[in-house]
Amino acid sequence: MSDPFGSHREILGDGPPVLCLSGFASGNWMFRRFVEPLADRFCFVIPDNRGMGAAPPAQGPYGLDDLADDAIRLMDELGHTTFSVIGLSMGGFVAQRLASRYPERVRSLVLMCTSSNGEGFKALFPMLAREQVAFIYHLRKEDRVRAALSDPFCPMLSSRYPQIYDYVMQQRLLSEPEVDQVLLQYDAVARFFAASPVDLSALDLPVLVMSAEHDPIVPLANARLLADQLPRAELAVIGETDHLFFLEKAEEVAERIGVFLGLTVAV
Repeated sequence: MSDPFGSHREILGDGPPVLCLSGFASGNWMFRRFVEPLADRFCFVIPDNRGMGAAPPAQGPYGLDDLADDAIRLMDELGHTTFSVIGLSMGGFVAQRLASRYPERVRSLVLMCTSSNGEGFKALFPMLAREQVAFIYHLRKEDRVRAALSDPFCPMLSSRYPQIYDYVMQQRLLSEPEVDQVLLQYDAVARFFAASPVDLSALDLPVLVMSAEHDPIVPLANARLLADQLPRAELAVIGETDHLFFLEKAEEVAERIGVFLGLTVAV
């Protein structure tokens, strides 16, 4: 059987497999800065979600469970029976669903700048209405990218990490998705939050929860609650960063992930 994911997935490195799941309206480029330093020890499989990056457009509504199933099909195609998972933001929601549905496949989880959908988790800020998202994605590409990287979303990025700001601007301008694809993904996330909560207590595997110290999108309190509710989780807070901490302090993030995976992944 040919690879159904074709060109819209990257494979970096050699070693135990690690599946990387991207965030909302984002391509797989977001992983490169912090996984490349670890590519001599692990094999990172980094797909684009439906309608994002180089992936073909989704043809209709889907849910986050469908994205989890997409990932399983990819790992089956690559011959990886078991693997670790890194989930960024929305990718963290998908990672929780994947580990819940396929517990025998997942060795360990790294959940970054993410939350869950159970009781006690604070609403994500800013929770834009569907109409607001549609309005933003009808702006000129440069304007919508600048809006997404502005202080309400990433308060430290442009002032403290200007080189990273320029990098993110460049990458997003190269891979901005179409508005219809963004709205299909928005609807999938909305259904996740309306669904029955993920049973975090059943995810009995090693988990590294990583959060920024100053994340206005996913409150640090959510990361703490996530780590508290997972049976075998540890929490790492990256100081003086915001929602894009994995780019702002990529070296520190890579080091922490490398240590965690080294302890939890059987070679």
